Amino acid sequence: MSFTARGHPGIAGSHAKTLELTRDPEVTRRATCVVGVGSDHGDDLLALRGDVEVTVACGGHSDTFTATVTPHYLGDAGLVFRRGPALRGRTFAGGATKTAAGLDRALVAALGERDAPVQVTVRELGTGDRRGVLFVVAVPIGNDDDLSPRARRVLEVADVVLAEDTRRFRDLAARTGLRPPGRVESYHEHNEDERAGAALAHLAAGARVALVSDAGTPLCSDPGYLVVQRAVDAGYDVTPVPGPSSLLAVLSASGLPVDRFAYAGFLPRRAAARRAALGARVAAGETFVCHEAPHRVRALLADLADICGDWQVCVGREVTKVFEEFVRGPAAEVAAAFADEEPKGEFTLVVAPPPGAPAPAPGATVDVDRLARALLDEGVTPRSAARALATLPGMSHKEAYARVLAIAERP
Repeated sequence: MSFTARGHPGIAGSHAKTLELTRDPEVTRRATCVVGVGSDHGDDLLALRGDVEVTVACGGHSDTFTATVTPHYLGDAGLVFRRGPALRGRTFAGGATKTAAGLDRALVAALGERDAPVQVTVRELGTGDRRGVLFVVAVPIGNDDDLSPRARRVLEVADVVLAEDTRRFRDLAARTGLRPPGRVESYHEHNEDERAGAALAHLAAGARVALVSDAGTPLCSDPGYLVVQRAVDAGYDVTPVPGPSSLLAVLSASGLPVDRFAYAGFLPRRAAARRAALGARVAAGETFVCHEAPHRVRALLADLADICGDWQVCVGREVTKVFEEFVRGPAAEVAAAFADEEPKGEFTLVVAPPPGAPAPAPGATVDVDRLARALLDEGVTPRSAARALATLPGMSHKEAYARVLAIAERP
């Protein structure tokens, strides 16, 4: 494929590490990597994979070099070739065999003429690293204006979008004018094993794959772990596109000490397991954050009032939405504030020790085995007990479940 650019008196062609063709119409001699301005390169370059051969021609002179296209390229205004490895942002290709300083000097002189026509040809060679990249993309949690320009661009160039709910993603696209050109596939807790395998096949074929949840940042109490884990294990690039997160939004507005905190996700649904999980969090003695559904939030607040009534709580409801609300105070008071209403919306809670409470001792731990035995003695199922234990710092659900099963087998 080919495109054109123009020469400019500011072109010095002396940079030893990079070479760039820019859409900008002007350039100063300080931009020593630029070899063409007013470039009309388009998004057709996004289809290229692996090694490419690049020819730059101007004024009867030309030069050719090779480079390896990076899947991180998103169609930037500057088409940058680097001698070393491609950077994850604003680079079209790495491993370039020539840079601006290495181009034929007669060609560079021709490029220094104002508005001299420049012809650039890029040809795919069918060799080199052709693997794709997995983008983990945060989307708005309520206010569509929170969709970042980078997130928009990634979703508009992705070959495949893995969406927790395809209908909700298409609704978001319609509301924000987003135009995803590729396939939109469902990815949720009931099909993630199958979809993760398909996603790796897409990556092997060179696709840009974007993972999104219904709202906020994937993996934070949302599906996505399996595909990210498998992509990392298989050696594919996984890169975050940060943005909205109910967890961080409520933390930032809570007014509570959040320099150190634990993320508990959704606590167990069963009362006994939930109370045990809360007891473990209180025993740890540090701020924690959790989410809760509207039909269970009063029960959670009642448990907090009973277990740690003097701890400080910030309840964030419908954060970034029209009916955003924050309720703050001691756990007992906040529970009372919700006692006579039917909660609606989505809830995130920050729970912190009362002012003046001693910090947890260094190395302080919870007796996991004792807690697991207490849960089982209360009639909590091993699976529910494992979910409660998995809220502890450094405890995975797999490890928690194995501990619970081992304790259940003891006399």
